[in-house]
Amino acid sequence: MSSPSANADIGILAQQPRLNNDGSPTLLEGPEIMTSRRDVYESISTAYEYGTSHWGNCCYADIADGSTVSPPLPSTVGLRISGVGNVPLPILGHQANKIKSMSTTNGGGPVFEIEADEVKIQNPQWEASLEKLVETVAYKLGVLPSYLSAEFDKLVYVEKGGHIERGSDNEDVLGSLFIQLPSKFKGGEMTVYNANSSFKFPLGAGGDATYSCYFACHFSDCEYAFASLSSGSRVLLRYSLLYNEAGGFPTASQINESLSTLKWSLSGLPPVDRIIVYPLKKEYRVHDLLNAGINGLSRVHRKKAEALKAAGRDWELLIVTAKMVHTHHYRGGCSDDSSIIDIFDEAGICVTNEMKWLKDAVDFESFVNEGMMLGVDNEYECISNWGTCTSCTGGYYEDTKKTYMATFLVSYDPSFDTELKCLGGCEGVAGVCKTIVDTRDYTLLDRLIKVVEAKEKSKFDTQSCLILLQMLTESRLLSLGR
Repeated sequence: MSSPSANADIGILAQQPRLNNDGSPTLLEGPEIMTSRRDVYESISTAYEYGTSHWGNCCYADIADGSTVSPPLPSTVGLRISGVGNVPLPILGHQANKIKSMSTTNGGGPVFEIEADEVKIQNPQWEASLEKLVETVAYKLGVLPSYLSAEFDKLVYVEKGGHIERGSDNEDVLGSLFIQLPSKFKGGEMTVYNANSSFKFPLGAGGDATYSCYFACHFSDCEYAFASLSSGSRVLLRYSLLYNEAGGFPTASQINESLSTLKWSLSGLPPVDRIIVYPLKKEYRVHDLLNAGINGLSRVHRKKAEALKAAGRDWELLIVTAKMVHTHHYRGGCSDDSSIIDIFDEAGICVTNEMKWLKDAVDFESFVNEGMMLGVDNEYECISNWGTCTSCTGGYYEDTKKTYMATFLVSYDPSFDTELKCLGGCEGVAGVCKTIVDTRDYTLLDRLIKVVEAKEKSKFDTQSCLILLQMLTESRLLSLGR
């Protein structure tokens, strides 16, 4: 495959340089350190080529009721404690007294612990659900799911005023997993500390936790703390995360170091380029992605999706299915015709209509047209990143058409969706112009002008000019008091 030039744009549209009066290019305003989509793409590809694939978060927390990408845990747990009996959740007052009489105190205030051999989860679905949850924990922490397992340590019961002071757990394991059983409480925020950063998780305080399980996980070289409960009580199951890999296990420090290059390349992208299109070289069908999202991806592709999510913490992740028809004309030359079929969010909800601007903004054409990270083998072969050809038509004295179906990860910064919508061309620019007029948000006008100056496809057409001219005329008449 012919390799692209070193300055070929990796992403959706080629950047058009701004020119000085003498015709020489000048730099666009942007981050102090400027990166390109090529930096992002190469940081992912290089890491996987050389085996540096531990990319994830130092900690993570979520609700486990099936409403997110995390798998559900049974809300009817079937909790049984020796000497107490069956314990319905949330815990009632008379059962709380029995639990406290069977436990040892730890932490600050009313915090009680019961060892694992005194606790039984009777719901027969619990173990299978826990296994799926541990797989999700592995992806979120950036480790291999096949090596990770969870070992139940103890039950922790916390009442009003109870808190767990900042500290760390056993350093001989990869980390810890807390599963919060259905509990009714306020306060008690969990904080995880790593290096110079801290991450706060409310874990459903104030109502959401009453009928659902929550979970939180972290590496053993992180510290954590639970703030005091202002009311109610909570039940936590603490598990040690074991990692069965020769040569030891990853740490949060190693994860941070592995992810640093990808974070740097994303953070340095200028506003008009804060969207990444990453090819998976495979076709996922609707039934693979609908209501499954990233859970429907293969392990290799899921890891890359989680890497983009961890590096761009506030970025949105989409899964896009697309089609390419590569035509070799018998009279000479070839052309590509690409189109987006469906767009899914990370949870597997179809958002094709809501994200229709993406259809115009994303350019799936090859390097010769300075588009996405694609390349052509020769004039008879199509783009390698589309995987294998699904159909071929034509022959001698006819145009030869090869059809390719593939799936792509699209990650973008929603803070700059104004700039990204302009990448759809004149129609996108006109839509932003209308938003400026409707909202009178003149900072958007300045942002719009920078996009038009930066991107060749983003232009003011007649419609855009009329919209802005009408606004200026109305503003002028108002200033004259007419």
